[in-house]
Amino acid sequence: MLILHRQPKLPPLCMETLVRRLGRIFSQNDRLGNRKMDRLEKALDRWLETASWRLPFRTLREEADYLGTDSVTLFHFFEQRMKIDFRTWRNRLRLEDAKRMMLEDPGASTAEIARRTGFSDRSNFSRAFLSYTGLTPAKWREKARTSHDVPAPENDYV
Repeated sequence: MLILHRQPKLPPLCMETLVRRLGRIFSQNDRLGNRKMDRLEKALDRWLETASWRLPFRTLREEADYLGTDSVTLFHFFEQRMKIDFRTWRNRLRLEDAKRMMLEDPGASTAEIARRTGFSDRSNFSRAFLSYTGLTPAKWREKARTSHDVPAPENDYV
């Protein structure tokens, strides 16, 4: 035999108290979350100053550890404040860095630039570069040498 128990109805005063308490808890969590995000922003500033995007083979979890946070907080920070995911942002930093290197050091090989900017190998670098610029690294470099209409590396991802 199955007996169903009814949930007791809370009197209106108890409901109001519960709502107020929940409101306080959520506002405390928001303040803690904002402090966490502010600390992460400062850590990212240091990360940028040291050009840490060049460090190869780092997973999102490893980057979060390096920044003194967890991967969930890192994900939410980029989703809310940057409006782009961390990996895409880091790849754009690497690719802009690579464009700058190609202009400054025209004799450097594609493999060398890929290694110096943190890509695991030349083919991953070339694929990402083509997707980002619409040109292979060799074609972009050639166009940069012969034309003045190649846009300079951007710095707006910082």
